[in-house]
Amino acid sequence: MRGLLFAVGSGLLMALALPLAIPFISLSEIDPAGHLELVSWFALVPVLFAVARASTFGRAFGLGFVAGLAYFYAAIWWVNHAMTVFGGVPWPIAFLGLTLLVAFMAFHWAAALSVSWLIRRRLGWPMHMHLPAVFAAFEFCRNYLCTGFPWGNLGYTQVRHLAMAQLASVTGIYGIAALVVLVNCVLHALVEARVARRSLPWRAAAATAALLAFAFAFGRVHLASVRERASAAPKLWVALVQGNVSQSVKNNAIVNGTEILHRYLPLTLKADGLGADLIAWPESAYPFFVPAKRKSLSDRRTGLPRLRRAHLLLGAEAYLVRRAPDGRSEEQGANSVFLLRPDLSVIGIYSKHHLVPFGEYVPLASVLGRFLRSVVPEMIMQSPGSELTVLQFPESPPDGVVRAPGQPDLSQVRLAPMICFDAIFPEVNVAYARQDPEILVNPTNDAWYGYSSGPYQFLAMVRMRAIEAGKAVVRPAYAGVSALIDPSGEVQPGALPLGPVDPELAPSLDQPPRLLMGKVPRLRGRTLYTTFGDLFAWAASLYGAAVLAIALFHRGRGVPPGTEG
Repeated sequence: MRGLLFAVGSGLLMALALPLAIPFISLSEIDPAGHLELVSWFALVPVLFAVARASTFGRAFGLGFVAGLAYFYAAIWWVNHAMTVFGGVPWPIAFLGLTLLVAFMAFHWAAALSVSWLIRRRLGWPMHMHLPAVFAAFEFCRNYLCTGFPWGNLGYTQVRHLAMAQLASVTGIYGIAALVVLVNCVLHALVEARVARRSLPWRAAAATAALLAFAFAFGRVHLASVRERASAAPKLWVALVQGNVSQSVKNNAIVNGTEILHRYLPLTLKADGLGADLIAWPESAYPFFVPAKRKSLSDRRTGLPRLRRAHLLLGAEAYLVRRAPDGRSEEQGANSVFLLRPDLSVIGIYSKHHLVPFGEYVPLASVLGRFLRSVVPEMIMQSPGSELTVLQFPESPPDGVVRAPGQPDLSQVRLAPMICFDAIFPEVNVAYARQDPEILVNPTNDAWYGYSSGPYQFLAMVRMRAIEAGKAVVRPAYAGVSALIDPSGEVQPGALPLGPVDPELAPSLDQPPRLLMGKVPRLRGRTLYTTFGDLFAWAASLYGAAVLAIALFHRGRGVPPGTEG
């Protein structure tokens, strides 16, 4: 029983290090400064004690699974809210869906901890010699398995600690996760040795302290360097329009389309009048379908006015008609952004790459079709984008400014769009880096999450994408949080908070649409992470696999439960 309590305690403690918003306490983020991130450096110690004393592999797996369940239930409970309040899914089915998702995520914690237990039992190696790599390997696996859902990676517990977060520019999110696990393992070894009255593992402690100090020092230097580069770089004058439309209103866009549009147009015209270079609308903010092959939206029936000078990045649902194998016409939608010139002619279109299971498409629909259609609201099936497309538009230099020899050609502003779910996958960042974009754009609709931790956790993930790529992020959100993020991962002042998301919870909250304007740096080039990709994660995976293979073929005995080798 004590082991189970230790496992639950570790999961709940680690969840405290993520951005949190609990509606019954506050509708805003509880700890925006991230002071609770410090908890992550020792949160795993209780479950490590429990696993170290486990008598069997199955017991170790079960303890890891329980810790993972506690962590992910606490971290993503709002998924159930999204399915019931806004998705129309019956509560029992929604809770079952949440439980299956949490179990899938917790499996990776269980696998990492039980594999580490096996290595320790067979080889006698202390946990700090293998668990950080094994844990990072399973986090890496979770990014891809079953289309991937890497939410809650332990690396995100450090995003508000800017100096430590800069490590992502070298190793990606997985290096930070491994460092967090390493510190927990060494703390466990120190306490374990003290309790057992054995000599303390000072060498491991000293090496880990030195590594932590190096990571912090590197972060401070890198942070200063990025800030300096961003300050000297040419700027783009950007405007974000947050319509503050609740999800319940958006769900009935056919009826409310004109009202929704009128919440965006006045502020769009205002931003254009103030000289914005780019005006960005959130994901699917335009309430009507747009033919995917349309060349212009200047038709009066679209309701969009021509602009004076600003380009418009319009989040809209594109649709196309395809011929099915049986010869029938089949309508398909694509969650897209259209880049429009001031005269509303279409420069380019990008369609979302990573679709949300059960939100934008139904997995195994051909097998489980009848059952799934009974619990998933009717929708036009989404079609994923075929490629990651950098969108660009011309930017004329100020009068009298001539490009110096050797200076990169900045006559075209290059945008890398990541629509909502796209931005939780770091490999999208790496793929875009090959096309040398200047600015990342993350149009999103976080209204689905309600007043919960979801929008703030997602913002933290997008901040990490900025650090990984060394690029600014422009983030227009349907009902918040809209933000301009510097390449250092810092959110510029004036970010727009959550608007009216859930009328049942806050019926009197009726905020008007809001406008955020600011300048973001245009930076070319790559970081080490976007140059080499997930090299660290692959190296950790290969190391973990090699050590596991040695352990499986090792005939000797390592350490019995309750002792540390």
